[in-house]
Amino acid sequence: MNAVGSDIRYRAAVATAVVAGAFSAIVCALLVWNYINSDVADPLDSEQFRVLKAQLKDNSGDEQLKDRIRRMDLELRREYFRRQALAVRGGYLLACGLAVFLVSAGIAAGCRKSVPMPAPPGNQERAEVRSSALARWAAAVIGAAFFGGASVLAIIAPTEGFPAGDGHIEKPTRQVARFPSAEEIAKNWPRFRGPGGLGISAYTNVPSNWNGKTEDGILWKTPVPLPGKNSPVVWGNRVFLTGATANARQVYCFDADSGKLLWQRDVTNVPGGVAKPPAVMEDTGYAAPTAVADGQKVYAIFANGDLVCFDFAGERLWALNLGLPDNMHGHSTSLAMWRSLLLVKFDQGRSGEGKSEIIALDGLIGREVWSKSRPVPDSWSSPIVISAAGKDQLITCGNPWVISYNPADGTELWRAKCLDGDVAPCPIYAGGMVFAVNTGSVVAAIRPDGSGDVTKTHVAWTAIDGLPDISSPLSNGKLLWLMETYGTLTCYDAQTGKVIWENDLDMEFNASPSLVGERVYLISTDGVTIIIEAGLKYKEIGRAELGEKVYASPAFTDGRIYIRGEKNLFCISGAKR
Repeated sequence: MNAVGSDIRYRAAVATAVVAGAFSAIVCALLVWNYINSDVADPLDSEQFRVLKAQLKDNSGDEQLKDRIRRMDLELRREYFRRQALAVRGGYLLACGLAVFLVSAGIAAGCRKSVPMPAPPGNQERAEVRSSALARWAAAVIGAAFFGGASVLAIIAPTEGFPAGDGHIEKPTRQVARFPSAEEIAKNWPRFRGPGGLGISAYTNVPSNWNGKTEDGILWKTPVPLPGKNSPVVWGNRVFLTGATANARQVYCFDADSGKLLWQRDVTNVPGGVAKPPAVMEDTGYAAPTAVADGQKVYAIFANGDLVCFDFAGERLWALNLGLPDNMHGHSTSLAMWRSLLLVKFDQGRSGEGKSEIIALDGLIGREVWSKSRPVPDSWSSPIVISAAGKDQLITCGNPWVISYNPADGTELWRAKCLDGDVAPCPIYAGGMVFAVNTGSVVAAIRPDGSGDVTKTHVAWTAIDGLPDISSPLSNGKLLWLMETYGTLTCYDAQTGKVIWENDLDMEFNASPSLVGERVYLISTDGVTIIIEAGLKYKEIGRAELGEKVYASPAFTDGRIYIRGEKNLFCISGAKR
């Protein structure tokens, strides 16, 4: 390398390093300033905000005070999320600035070590001019780039993390967007039918004998203030339920050990909500969907489209209304989660109207991440998330399609045309196959490793015996059980579709069957639990009576069963309290 070329590169590298170093120092100073001010100006600890809220307790009817609190809350939240976004993007810019500084410094050091060679006399002056011009050009380009990056940071930071539109976040939170591990989920009962929505207990030490009249085996029972057909959700020492009437909606948190009602929260003043109650069937009611919990927060949805999030202490974090569902029986689809995304299947309307959709929301702040239109009418089946064919899949059912989506972005992976009618039973995944069923249609076993329309290529088998209209299927991968509302229990070979046995229990069932080790638990609407062997022959091994009507499915944890009765929540532990 000649002396002129080395000198040009050296000056350009030094100029770039100086600009990058200065930029990095400025960004670092801004980040420190932002951190110090964020710590001081935490909206959760705003003294003025606390004073106003304290005043409101003594002047609950002061509308001007309420309006002032709302406006201050909005400004505090905007500032909070602005500072969060500034920290994230500032960190990225600082990393880029330091990287450019180190690379430029390295280049300069390398050029400095080069042995200088004298330039021809006639070219010396031109070389110096070129060197200076190139250095100035490099400095200008780098400076412009960093200035542009800083400008972008300043423009986008105020809105990042804060939902546009109605500003429905109730309270900023220091929680990070974490999600529970598979092990945490397996130890709890976070959604309808537990982990994966499969109705399978991770514990085998659950009781098989109890009596609601004598209270033998009943650890506790606690009244639930408002009615609902949703099932218990259990996480740690908390049990969650919802209840509703035409004009009231509530979320409940019970202590799992004592049954004490820790908190109950009215769901009111939901942004976008409508005053008109929906028309629902009595069998569905206003609180049919089961909530979902992620270890930090619980989410609930109601028949009027209200969707709400509370933390485990009962603080409302955000709420929104999805619109009054056009659903002839009433909305009853339960919620699901994938990582930190809340998944809402919102099927409604008639075939061809295009009203149905599936929505993924950021669970932390309630902002929509993605949504996809669905080619189905109203349905009542709840979605599940499975891991199959090397990827996570969101499985949904609605007339006539079983559709798999990528839960990360809503991309459709495959679909199979195999359902008909008003679809209510949920799909399950067992033995490498997705099972979907509905009365008046078929039960279909689908291999989930296809793409596009897999109706003719990946439906392993279909059958028409014992099809349920409410209860969801149950499988251990070898056997598949279907429970009809009027008590006919049919057992299939899960791999071939052959009927193994059929038995009429002469009872009505709304609750879905559950699997505990080698036992199947069946709870009738009269509150009678029938326990049978999970085998090739029908063999009853026990019965237990709750003494109260049951329309919801049970929840299983270590040594316990939680059952929602028509009026009470029961905890069954096998010992008299």
